Order: sequence, then C-alpha cells, then structure tokens
Amino acid sequence: MKSMAVRSCFAGVLSLGVVIGAVVTNNALVSQPAPVLRAILETSVAIIGTLVAILGFGRFRRSGDLGDLAVVCAVALLAWVHTLFGSVPDLISPDSVGNGISERYEVWGTLVVRLMAAGFLITSVPFRRSISCSAPVSRLRRYRAFALSGPLGALAIVILAWRVPITRNGLVVQASWPASISPVCQLLGALLFLVAFARVSSRARVQSDEFLGWIGIGCIFATFAMISYGLLPAGGAGSLRSGDLLRAAAVCVWAVGAVAEIRSYWSTVAESARLEARRSAALDLHDGLAQELALLSAYTYYSAAERASPEWQGQLRLTAERALAEARRAIAVLANVDPLPLDADLGRTAQAASGSDVDVHVEVDADTIESDPAQRESIVRIVREAVTNAVRHGGARHIEIRFGAGGAPTLRITDDGAGFDVARAAEAGRFGLVSMRERAEAIGGSLQVHSAPGQGTTVEVLWP
Repeated sequence: MKSMAVRSCFAGVLSLGVVIGAVVTNNALVSQPAPVLRAILETSVAIIGTLVAILGFGRFRRSGDLGDLAVVCAVALLAWVHTLFGSVPDLISPDSVGNGISERYEVWGTLVVRLMAAGFLITSVPFRRSISCSAPVSRLRRYRAFALSGPLGALAIVILAWRVPITRNGLVVQASWPASISPVCQLLGALLFLVAFARVSSRARVQSDEFLGWIGIGCIFATFAMISYGLLPAGGAGSLRSGDLLRAAAVCVWAVGAVAEIRSYWSTVAESARLEARRSAALDLHDGLAQELALLSAYTYYSAAERASPEWQGQLRLTAERALAEARRAIAVLANVDPLPLDADLGRTAQAASGSDVDVHVEVDADTIESDPAQRESIVRIVREAVTNAVRHGGARHIEIRFGAGGAPTLRITDDGAGFDVARAAEAGRFGLVSMRERAEAIGGSLQVHSAPGQGTTVEVLWP
C-alpha cells in the first residue's frame, strides 16, 4: 500500500495548490460564467458517481459489510447533491431563481448533504472493535441510523434555510455573523472529510483493500473542495468554482477505485473457477482413469501362474479397455463433441465400469432429461462411481439404473451386491461417496445411500 501513500500525498499537494491558486487569483474561475460547462461537469459527476455507487452496492451485497453500504451512500450523496439542490429546483420552478429562500435551500441543502456524506464515510469503519457488523443488534442499530439520517438531514435543511442567513462571500472576504455560519460549516465539513480520509485509509491499509484506498484519496480532494467552498466567494449563477473542480476530481478518483474493484472481483472469480476446475479434475481422475489404473497396477502383483490364466488376461484386457473408454470420453467432453442420448451414454458408461459379465438395465424418462452439460456430466459421473463400487467392492451381478421415474427428477442406481455399513463408510470418509455427494449438491440435488451387509445397495440423487 506504499503506492497509495504516495498517491495520497500527490493528491494533497495538488489540491492544496488548486486552493492556493484560487485564493491568490481571487478565484478567477468565478469571474468567468460558464453555465454550459458547469452543466456538463455536474452531469458527468452525477453519472460517474452513480456508476461508482452501483459497483459499491454490488460489493456490499457480496460482503454484507455495512461499512461498504455507508461508502455507497456517501458516494451517491456527493454525486447528486448539486443536481438535486441546484439544477432540479430551477427546472421545477424557474421563477424561484435568485429568490432568497431558493438560495438558502441550495446552500444549506448542499452543505448538509456533504456533511452527511462525510459522516457516512467516517462511520464506515466501526469505532470500537467490539462493534461487529455480523452481530444482529449492531446491524439493526446501524440500519436504523441509515434510515434516520435522511429525515434528520431534511429537517436540518428546512430549519437552516428558514432561520439562518447565508453569504456568498466566503471567509476570505470576512463575512459578517451570523451569515458566516455557512462558510464555517464548510470548513467543519473539510475537517470531517479529513477524519474520513484517515479512517478509511487506515482500514484500506489493514485489509489491503485497493478500493477503499482510492476512496480515501477521494476524501482528500473532498476536504480541499470544502475548504475552497468555505474560503472563497460563490460567484453568480452558472459560474465555476475551484471547489467544483476538486469535488469532480474526488468522484473521478472514486471511479478509478471502482475499476480496481471490478478487476479484483473478476480476479477472485477466475481464481475460484480455477480451483473448482482443479477439484473437478481431481474427482474425474478418481472416478475414471485412477480407478482403472489402480486395478491394472493390482493385476501386476498376481503370481506367474495367475497371470498365465485366460481369466487374468481377460480381466486385464477389459480393464485396459475401460481405461481407454474413459480417456476417450474425457477427450470428447473437453473437445465439446455432441454427446450421445442420455440413456445410451449411461448404458455405455455403466457397461464400461461393470464389464460384460454384469447385467445392467438402464431406464430413462425422456421428459426429465436436463440439457445442462454440467448437470449431465455430473449424472454420468455419479452413475459410473456407483456402478464401479457395486461391481468392485460389492460383487454385484445385476444393476438397475433409473432416471426421472415419475414426479420430481430422480436418479436411482440399485444393485444386488454384498452391501456395506453406510454409517461406517461415511465416518471413514470414503472418497467415492464424497465425490458422488459433492457432484449431486453441485447440480442442486441431494445424495442418499441405502445399504446394509448382504442386502445390496441403492444410491439415489433427489431433486426438490
């Protein structure tokens, strides 16, 4: 995060230079009314800020952290504050332009909303370690604070607009009391944004969060924007102020943070996909080639007399053929070759896993066949694992495979093998059962295994 510290220093120096230049030149921007340019600036700030707020809300939905929601509220308020209190009232009631009450609402409205935004940024980081966002009571209190902030802010704007006079001179021109209250409050807002910068940057440094780091840098520009609003005169309608440029810079910096958040999100998604692909490959290797290769390896330990028997040679040939069939099927899946009908695919998979001396019956209800390739692949893999276990460990001679037999989709594999103790196998964490259960859950189903010694085995995958 050293780069963030350097960027923060650069932002501070740049903002200070803008404010000093505006003071020295008596805010020369004010003397150049540019209503079109100001409208473009305000519209750009609103659009960019809205996009940042939307991306921030997506971050909140993923994390559930109310601090992220506070950041979203702050960005949205600062993006729309001047549009809501400057442009919209003039569009609704053009006759009110220049009216004293209208000016008060614009000044106090924008000021109160900026202070609220700074408050949201400050509270985005809990003050005490004991306040956990995951605690229901704390979350409820913070949600109440979010809900109450709007009505309280609106009430403050109404009271201030009706009771407290304003000045457009700024403190540099030594505005008289009580009109100087508004620029003093602007400087108070600058202090709040400075505190927000310290707190948000600290959190970003601890969590190595690039998005929050950029939010903190934006707070620097917002700090000096408030200083500019408090010290320098406002000018006439349609004129630009140095504070407007600094506020736009703050929103643009937050947009850079939003881009960094997008990159981080997709990097996380890609990493999750990579890990899932590795785990899926591990399950496929276990369910297919690994078992056949293990069996081939076991055949090599037979005695010379056993290896000379036709039975041994036949089993070796069948095992090699099953391994080759599994390899070809994996290649077909990776090459995205059009698959066989599901009943034919299940029959071929079961025969390859069981051998020619096992009776396999496959029944598929065509109305319930899923077209999702991932679901289809998981169904085939579950069938292969169940059949392999039935033949290899249970000595089954007859296997029935039924898919979608009435009602909700159901996959059922039944064999007449030796059976086993399901509870003991689950405690032992047999990888075959684990892989079948994970595959079933991955496609929205649940795995149930019914078996007992000497009573065969039934493997079911049920969908709600």
